This record gives sequence, structure tokens and C-alpha cells, in this order.
Amino acid sequence: RGPNPPKVAIVLEKLGLPYKCEYMERNDLTKEPFLSINPNGRIPAIVDPNTGVTIWESGAIIDYLIEQYDKDSKLYYASDKNWQSASWKYFQVSGQGPYFGQVAWF
Repeated sequence: RGPNPPKVAIVLEKLGLPYKCEYMERNDLTKEPFLSINPNGRIPAIVDPNTGVTIWESGAIIDYLIEQYDKDSKLYYASDKNWQSASWKYFQVSGQGPYFGQVAWF
């Protein structure tokens, strides 16, 4: 639900990483066991089975996945393109994304 989980799924797909989506009712996001994964009670959140890292917020998850798993530089550019890409990513996460979130949550 909302615009943020698909962002993470797109990165997982692009990196060729296996993943499992779990559908959750809105009320379950503010209860255990989910609150132990994300104390803010929002999606997306991941638990990396390879490292044991638990992380939430789509931008942080995307940064983590790229740093941890993008060994072929599919999404990371070792040049000024990296910062151009980061500008668009953070515009989407902090500028455009919240508006889409309002539509999904309210």
C-alpha cells in the first residue's frame, strides 16, 4: 500500500535479488511483531536474511541495497552521475513521494 514499497521492489528486481512481500493490514503496522522491525509503524521495511540488518524508510533501504549488493554498478555510478541520480532519488523520496503517500494513506 502506498508509493514506497514499489520503489524498493524495483531496486530489488534491478539487482536480481530474491525477496518476499508480505501483505499487512494497516492496523497490524502499529503492533508487534512489526513494530520491532519499524518503530514508526510504516512500510516499507526489510530484514536482510544475509546480514541480519533491519532497515526501514524507502530511501534508506534503497541506499543500503545499492551499497550492499550493487557489485556491477547497475544503479551506482562512479562519477558525477551518482550525485545527479541521488538528487532525483531524494526529490522523489522527500518531495514528490509524500504527496503520493497522502493519497494512499488518507
